[in-house]
Amino acid sequence: MFSLETETLKLRLQVTRVDSLLEHEGTLPHVADKLILEFKNWADLENPVIVDENNIVLDGNHRTYVFKHLKFKHIPVCKIGYFNKSVRLRYWFRMIGDRKGLGPLKQIIEEMGGNLYHAVDKETLIRMMEQNRFSYGVQQGNAYILVRFQEEVVNDAVGAYDVLEKIQERLREQDLGITYIPCQSVRDANFCTELGEGAIVIWTPQITKEMVVDAAKGDRLFAPKTTRHLIATRPLNVNAPIHWFKEDVSLEEIDERFSNFLKKKEIRRFGPGQVIDGRYYEEELFVFYDRR
Repeated sequence: MFSLETETLKLRLQVTRVDSLLEHEGTLPHVADKLILEFKNWADLENPVIVDENNIVLDGNHRTYVFKHLKFKHIPVCKIGYFNKSVRLRYWFRMIGDRKGLGPLKQIIEEMGGNLYHAVDKETLIRMMEQNRFSYGVQQGNAYILVRFQEEVVNDAVGAYDVLEKIQERLREQDLGITYIPCQSVRDANFCTELGEGAIVIWTPQITKEMVVDAAKGDRLFAPKTTRHLIATRPLNVNAPIHWFKEDVSLEEIDERFSNFLKKKEIRRFGPGQVIDGRYYEEELFVFYDRR
């Protein structure tokens, strides 16, 4: 095991058995299929999967799916304390194209047994959703609506996102495009002015870390693009040879090999707000480099 520590979080980089990983979220088929094709041409695994103490996958569900699909034996992970305050759970909201207004969405919700309640402003909607974790919000410009289903339809966190998936499927049947946006986007002061005229945002249920753990341990998957975990500190560019993790060797041997491999690298520490390989990172970074 190779450890890194900050003032708030300890990172344990190690190798674990692929079949020991517990996923909490499904995958998007087109993303998984594309990654499988790309993976076959990669020589190195760039970044470890982020997991908690119980090997629940917090970041890297698609990579985990690929490792399982391609029958790898082992996988490098970065193990963290999930309930550490510096590990934040966020969500993906859904944005719907603006061609048909609220009519189709309202009709679908009502046909599925949902009830709609108007909220006077954004803060009121936030409070209403906090009081009912399995509810949804709908935003169009400065108009806000709370959506609730009866308990026989939605009675837990996974079920809430299953219903959301059904709503999305019916919207797609009407050729309404759906994109995923970070939940904190709607809190920006200029968010409404930047929305296309008539564009609609579905605020997803505000689940908890405990709900994520319960789902994973119960072998139940949330819908794809449910959670978005912000890790206070993230390791990047370990670039371990992929073929190692298919070898028929003991876990102890491959973990020691991985640890020695990392010890030979140089590590640079960067503050939040870096752009690396075209991606913006909100977290602090430990970036691995080969020594010159």
